[in-house]
Amino acid sequence: MMKPWYIALLLGSASLAVQAQQQAPAPASASVVVAGQRNASEWFRVESQHFIVYSDTSNDDVALLLNQLEKLDHMLRIYTQPYLKTTGTEPKLTFYYHGRATDLNALAVSQPPYAIGLYNSCSAGVQGFGVHLAKLERLTNADLPKALPNESLAYLFEAYTRHFIYRYTDIRSPTSFIDGMAQYFASVRFSDAQMLLGRMPINIARYYTFLDKGRMYSLDYTDVLQQNDNRTSGYGSKAGVKLEFAARSWLLTHYILSSEENRKHLPGYLAAVYRGEPIPQAFEQTWGIKVADLGTTLWRYRRQAVKVMQVDVPDLPAAVMEFKSLPQSSGEFVLAEAALKSCPARKAGEGLLRQLRESAARYPANEYAQRTLSRAQIDWGNPQDALPYLAKATQQPDAEAFYLLGLANLKLSKLDAARAALNRSLALQPSSAEAAYALHLTGLQSGAVPDDATLQAAVTAWDNGHEVNTLARSAALAYAYVGDAAHARNALKLMAHNIREPDLQTWAQTWLDKLAKGGVTQDEVLAEMRILPAADQAFREWTIANADVMKEVEYNAGLQDARGHLDQLSINPSSPDKALQSTYGNR
Repeated sequence: MMKPWYIALLLGSASLAVQAQQQAPAPASASVVVAGQRNASEWFRVESQHFIVYSDTSNDDVALLLNQLEKLDHMLRIYTQPYLKTTGTEPKLTFYYHGRATDLNALAVSQPPYAIGLYNSCSAGVQGFGVHLAKLERLTNADLPKALPNESLAYLFEAYTRHFIYRYTDIRSPTSFIDGMAQYFASVRFSDAQMLLGRMPINIARYYTFLDKGRMYSLDYTDVLQQNDNRTSGYGSKAGVKLEFAARSWLLTHYILSSEENRKHLPGYLAAVYRGEPIPQAFEQTWGIKVADLGTTLWRYRRQAVKVMQVDVPDLPAAVMEFKSLPQSSGEFVLAEAALKSCPARKAGEGLLRQLRESAARYPANEYAQRTLSRAQIDWGNPQDALPYLAKATQQPDAEAFYLLGLANLKLSKLDAARAALNRSLALQPSSAEAAYALHLTGLQSGAVPDDATLQAAVTAWDNGHEVNTLARSAALAYAYVGDAAHARNALKLMAHNIREPDLQTWAQTWLDKLAKGGVTQDEVLAEMRILPAADQAFREWTIANADVMKEVEYNAGLQDARGHLDQLSINPSSPDKALQSTYGNR
C-alpha cells in the first residue's frame, strides 16, 4: 500500500504535497445539520464546503454524493495545482441532482442525443445537472478493489472533472487532455482514507473490447491530437466517434500520468499548446514519440502496462452538510429557476415567463415562487413588474434580492438605482460574478468613459466565473482598454483555444491578431465593449450516457455484419435456386 508521500511521487512536484499539507484539516466524518419544513416538497437543498445541491432524490443519496464530490474536488486541486487559477473567493457551485433523466427537459435548451448531464455557464450563473441512476455506496478500504463499477457516479465524476478544469485552470486545449482527465477520474473511487485510481471506465473498456474484435477504427491519434472528434462517422454516428475519442484520450492521459518520467513533461506540453504550437508537434517534441507511432505505443501500453493503484490519502475531507427542506409549493419552481439561470433563447424564456405568471399566482405568499417570477419578469417581460416584490425583499440583507433589484433598474435605465443595489449585493456576497458583471454593464450603459469601478467589475466577474466566456470577453476588453496587453492576451487565448464555443473562439482570435499588430485605440476597444453578446450566449458541457451510445455502436455493427452476410449470399449463393432468386428477384 502506498503511503501519503505518493502525492509528490504521482505528480512530480514537491509543491503539491506542501499544498495538500497546508490546506485546512477536514473533519474525519461527515457533519450534517437538518432544517425541517412542514408540508415539504420532494425537492430539498443541501450545502457543503464547495457545493449547493438541489435534489428530488433522498437525503441519503445526496449525502453519499457530496461525500464523494468533496473528496474528488480535494484530489483535483492537488492534481492540477501547477495550473490552478483559483482566487479563493469563487462561489459554491450550484448542482441539481435529479431523480429522473427526463428532468433535464425542463431546462428548455436543445440537447444532444443520449444527454445524461450538463454544466451550463453563462452570465446569469453557473450550474451543474446530473441524474441519479444507481444507488451509491459508502466503501471501505477493503471494498475499493472489488467494488462493481457505478455508472451513475462515473458520469457525475466525469462531468465534474471536466468542469473543474474549465472553472479553475486556464487549460482549454488539448481537448484530449481535458476529456482524458475527465475519463481518468470517472473511475476513481474513495473510501474514507484511500483512493483507487487508474481503472478503465466501464464503457471505455466495452469500446476497447469491441475494437479488439477486429472492428473498424474511426480515429487515429493524429485525429485525437488535432481535436477532431466531429470529423468522421462510425458505427454510432457522431456519438460513437466521440466515445472513441474519449477512449483514446483516456488511454493517452493514463500513459502520461503513469510514470515520473512522463509526468514531468506534462507542464511543458501544456505550456507549448498554450503558446500556440500545433498540438501534434508539441506532443512529439515533448515526449519524443512520433504521432504516427503513438497508436502502436499505446496499444502495447494498454495490453501490458496499465496499472490500477490503491493509495492512502489520510486527509480526504468528509462533507460538512446542511440540509434544508423546501415548502411543498416551492418544488415546481426549482427547475424553472434553473432554466432561467441557463440563459435560454428568447422563445423558451418567454414561455417560462408565461408559465411562471400562472403558477406563481397560486402562491402569492411563497418567497421562492415570487422571486423566480421576478427573475423571469426582468429577463423576458417588463422589469417594472418585479419592483414591488423586490422592494419588500430588499428590506432584509439579501444579496440575491439586491442583485435582481439592480438588474431590474439596469433594464429600466435607472442607472443610479442599479449601481446602488448592485454595490449592496456585492457587499453582501463579494463572490457574485453575476452582480459584478451587471455592475460593469451599468457603467457601460451610462455613456461616460468607463471609470475604474466599471473596469474592475469586469475583472472581478471573470475572477469569480472563470469558466464563463462572456465574462472572459468583458475582462479581456477591460484589460485592453487600460493597456494591460498581457492580461488581455491571456483572457483572449482562453477563448481562442476553446474549440467547443466556436463563435467566441473566432472573435477572440480576431482580437488577438489586432493586439499583436498594435495600434488598437481605446475608442475601438470601448466600441467593442458596448456590443453585448447575445442573451442566450452560454457554454454548455454535456455529459453523454456512453452506455447507451455503446448499445447503438454494437447494434449498428450487428446490422453491418448482417448486410455483409446477405450481400455475400447474393454474390455466392449456396444453390442454383438462390442464384436465380438473387438475379431476378421474387416473382
